Amino acid sequence: MEPLRAPRHRAQREYRWELPLLVTTAALGLAAAAMLFFSTQYMKGISMSAENNVIYEVMTTSPELTRLQATIAARFLPGSDVTDAEVALRFAIIENRMEVLGTETSRRLRQDSAEATELIERMRSAVASVAPRMQDLQSAADAVEVLRVFQPLNVQATRLAALTTSSAATRIAASEQKLIDIYWLLLAEILGLLACGIVLIVLLKRTRRKAQDSAAIDFLTGLPNRLHFSTALAAEFDKDEPNDTLTVVMLDLDLFKNVNDTLGHAAGDRLLRLVAERLSPLLSDAQLFARLSGDEFAAIFRSPHAQALAQVAARQIRYAFGTPFDIAGTLVNCSVSIGIAVCGPGDDTPEDLLKNADLALYAVKDDRRGDIRLYEPALKVAYLARQTLSKDLESALDNDEFEMHFQPVVSLTTGLTRSFEGLIRWRHPLRGMVSPADFIPAAEETGLILPIGRWVIGQACSVARAWPEAVGIGVNLSARQFVDPQLGPSIVEALTLSGLEPSRLTLEITETALIQNDHSVLGTLNALRDIGVKISLDDFGTGYASLSYLTRFPFDTIKIDQSFVRGSLEHKNSETIVKAICDLAARLGMSTVAEGIETEAQRAMVRAAGCADGQGYLFARPMPAAEALAWLKAETLPEALRASDR
Repeated sequence: MEPLRAPRHRAQREYRWELPLLVTTAALGLAAAAMLFFSTQYMKGISMSAENNVIYEVMTTSPELTRLQATIAARFLPGSDVTDAEVALRFAIIENRMEVLGTETSRRLRQDSAEATELIERMRSAVASVAPRMQDLQSAADAVEVLRVFQPLNVQATRLAALTTSSAATRIAASEQKLIDIYWLLLAEILGLLACGIVLIVLLKRTRRKAQDSAAIDFLTGLPNRLHFSTALAAEFDKDEPNDTLTVVMLDLDLFKNVNDTLGHAAGDRLLRLVAERLSPLLSDAQLFARLSGDEFAAIFRSPHAQALAQVAARQIRYAFGTPFDIAGTLVNCSVSIGIAVCGPGDDTPEDLLKNADLALYAVKDDRRGDIRLYEPALKVAYLARQTLSKDLESALDNDEFEMHFQPVVSLTTGLTRSFEGLIRWRHPLRGMVSPADFIPAAEETGLILPIGRWVIGQACSVARAWPEAVGIGVNLSARQFVDPQLGPSIVEALTLSGLEPSRLTLEITETALIQNDHSVLGTLNALRDIGVKISLDDFGTGYASLSYLTRFPFDTIKIDQSFVRGSLEHKNSETIVKAICDLAARLGMSTVAEGIETEAQRAMVRAAGCADGQGYLFARPMPAAEALAWLKAETLPEALRASDR
């Protein structure tokens, strides 16, 4: 796991810039907004209408006093047309002006100094003192007295105007300077924001590029992933280089699931990394070596000799898997299946080429694991045939196209039938009888084996109900059926509907099913055994874990694989193995059945080895239900005749 930590930590370091940069950008943005707000306030202060009104009132006070004095002086001149109303109007203007100048708002906006305040108070006192006289001007002497009071006010008003304009000018100059300072600060912040924006864009582009690169890399092995592989294959496919050949190699680890199930997923991940490390140098001539998914890898070759290079690399890969992989001190042997496809005239898209390589790989795994297969058109024909077969299989159960045949298991001592093995047959309306070797794999692949398996169990129990009580029925269960949650209930239902005693039903299971679904299988088998159903281990001796399963589950019967029976006469080792299996079964309290007996010599050998029962063409081939019943009746006929003779 250590090689994976460095990239993760490096990525964490690379993204430490995000928060500081975002905080800086946000702070600059907020500061710029604040500067804009303050600048607006200062501009508003410069152009404030209320303050301008005060300045106007101060500036016009002196002229208004002059007009008032001129009006009073002209009132009593001979021939004057000035009326008392005009004098009263002018004096009212001055009184109003004095009131405005004395308000708190006016003082605040004007920012009066001590001198300005004193001037205003003098002017207001003077105006207030002459107010009674202004209401009753009777003669020129009265006018002279009033004018004597107003005369100093002109100088005072002029001085107040000077102080006011000076204060306003100072305030405006200060506000303008602050606006200039704000402008430079705002400019600096905007430049800072632009710099942050540029840095953000650059970093985001780099991050996006790294994200795109990461999206094209398999994190577990460091190899390109399926997305990168598909893109590269499409690019190579579109190249117009007539002298080159485009070849795809696909490889898949055999029984990789066993490593996950027995050693754990961490060990499986470690194995995948070791595979990537071991194979990468062997594929140096490839355009690309990628992990597609799970335990599936692929490589692209393009050159004038691409096919030869791919085949050489495939042989080197298979040879490389001859050395065990060291996983935390545990040596794991693993083989690899390889499919190769060369781009040809019929390959219109990259997907066609990849599908051909997959078909070649599928053919290897279906036939002989750990081998190499070059794609040929016959594989596609076979694939299309399987697809058609799978399609027909979907309706076979509904159309009542299946039927059950039964092959007897006989006692090697008495020759009488001990039980039958129920075998499904498919009578296709157009193809006739379809071999189970053809349609069972299709049923497994599509999942149809689940309803078909339930039908088989029901039919087998129903037919066996008509047989003598001493004769049992065996039914094969596939690995796929053990993931069916309805397996147990369907068996109970079949026994209930048929009325068959559970002890007469034997479920035959292969080591493959045990390996693929270890814990769930053993749990299901224990539950079925608790209700009385018997369990048989089929094809014993063909798997590497046979003995370990005998210690973990108490099987009722061991069926010895036919390869040992048929090879026993040519190879003494086979006979020795058969005898050893029989001795082991006897010590464990299990019965044995020898499969594939075809000759009397084979029968004699397995009987001498200690095997109790046998099955094979020597005794009978699989037969329909009616023939199986007639077979049993024929066995009881001699005994009935002997009884009648007595």
